[in-house]
Amino acid sequence: MSMKPHGLEPIPEETRLLVQRLCPKGTMVTQLRDALGPIYSDEHFAHLFPTRGRPAEAPWRLALVTVLQALEGLTDRQAAAAVRTRIDWLYALALPLDEPGFDYSILTDFRQRLLAAGAQELILEPILHLSRERGWLKARGKQRTDATAVLARVRALSSLESVGESMRAALNAIAEQEPAWMQAHLNPAWVERYVHRFELARFPKAETERTLLREQVGQDVAQLLAALDEAQTPQSLRSLPELTLLRQVFAQHYEQQGQQVHWRDGPAVSNEQRIVSPYDPEARSSRKRNTIWLGYKVHLTETCDQDPACPHLITQVETTVATLPDTEVLAPIGEQLRAKDLAAAEHYVDQGYPSGPELVRQARLGTQLIGPVGQDTSWQQREQSGYALDDFALDWPGQAATCPQGHQSVGWTQPPDRRKLPTVIIRFATATCRNCPVRAQCTRGQGGRTLTLTPPEVHAALLERRAVQRTPAFVQQYALRAGIEGTLSQAVRTTRLRRTPYRGLSKTHLHHVAIAAGLNLKRIVVHLHAQSLGQPTRPARRKSPFVRLQDKEIA
Repeated sequence: MSMKPHGLEPIPEETRLLVQRLCPKGTMVTQLRDALGPIYSDEHFAHLFPTRGRPAEAPWRLALVTVLQALEGLTDRQAAAAVRTRIDWLYALALPLDEPGFDYSILTDFRQRLLAAGAQELILEPILHLSRERGWLKARGKQRTDATAVLARVRALSSLESVGESMRAALNAIAEQEPAWMQAHLNPAWVERYVHRFELARFPKAETERTLLREQVGQDVAQLLAALDEAQTPQSLRSLPELTLLRQVFAQHYEQQGQQVHWRDGPAVSNEQRIVSPYDPEARSSRKRNTIWLGYKVHLTETCDQDPACPHLITQVETTVATLPDTEVLAPIGEQLRAKDLAAAEHYVDQGYPSGPELVRQARLGTQLIGPVGQDTSWQQREQSGYALDDFALDWPGQAATCPQGHQSVGWTQPPDRRKLPTVIIRFATATCRNCPVRAQCTRGQGGRTLTLTPPEVHAALLERRAVQRTPAFVQQYALRAGIEGTLSQAVRTTRLRRTPYRGLSKTHLHHVAIAAGLNLKRIVVHLHAQSLGQPTRPARRKSPFVRLQDKEIA
């Protein structure tokens, strides 16, 4: 398919007249077109299409349909049908009333082109650019970030179910690719075990029989992999992605020694690397307090300046695997915002994001992180009954520390921690600590007291933040972060943000970018409508009936 950019296409007169007659007040979609124009242009997407071949559907229309589809939670079939049947969509897309529309598969092809070129931001960036031109979006303002869980489009599997489903997926892939090879190497018992969905509810409940099943599944996989390693096996089979995943899942849960296959007591890889489902190998199982889910996390960043002339707009979307800590996402978010020339002067985040190194790094880049940091986790600090880190005098230039009893340290080393970040390890002499009269208040170990610190600049930043975050002024300032919870709530309630309709991290991220673009458009329309009526662009927070009743009694 080829694409030749066209200029702005006017709205057909018959479409305009029908919309005016049926929807005199307009809908969100028609108001969007009237206020902002077409938003996208073909030139933005020209590099995604060849210059020769059958003409493609106008990319600017496909981009707008993708955003409206994500905003309303429509499938591709429903979105393609809306293009043919929705009057307000015809109006926004500048199409005549007898428009035949397009096949729903064109939307899939358009998304694949965006993903192949790494051009997901083309969905959100034109809206941000337009907002900058209108004065709704400014750099060096206030922004806030938070994340929520995203459920993958696959079911959560136990370890044995994961291996069984991977085996079933591999058998199906082989049967489709090389049916003759499959018939020649098929074990008749596999049909009974893997022809249906592999789930433990179908298998014995007794633990001894479950153990036998685990051994049998391991032997089945080992037998299939051994057959695939034979010299006469077609190369097309060995390169199947399902077989690569089967080998990984098998290695996670089984240990093979010669012809013997043994079930591992636990997965051989960390939770961050463990493949749970063969149908979405990028989905990870994670836990946050009492919530356990399989899938991803999405981090939304939005403006939060208190200027009534500017709506709160989502400026950055980051989709990650569910196991990635929030502290590791803050740096990429900041880099993306700076690349868009939208770096914040104040960035509001919850306790999961800031760390000592990130406080210092962001400050150097001109961004102040507003958010609490974790307290000292030592037992002395928790119990408030011993000598904590703050009770020691530190001489950074001299690389020495003095304890509350006046004894100096005997060791000062700077090894990297498990995350390869620089640390400072300070050690006191064992003999000195063993004879100290207040030893019970200082250490419970057999040796001398050991202090683990971050580098001086980071250490000072943490101490300052821990002291400041207890003050009423900081609490009042930090209250601005709470608004991002409303954004997440709006996205979860009105779109499919929480349950991705796609498999894979890249497709899920594109879906989240389209949702963010749609929410921005909705907020802009609401903002302009309120301005036209002379109403507050951000109405007061709604009160519950109980609170309103209490207000009446006080009055």
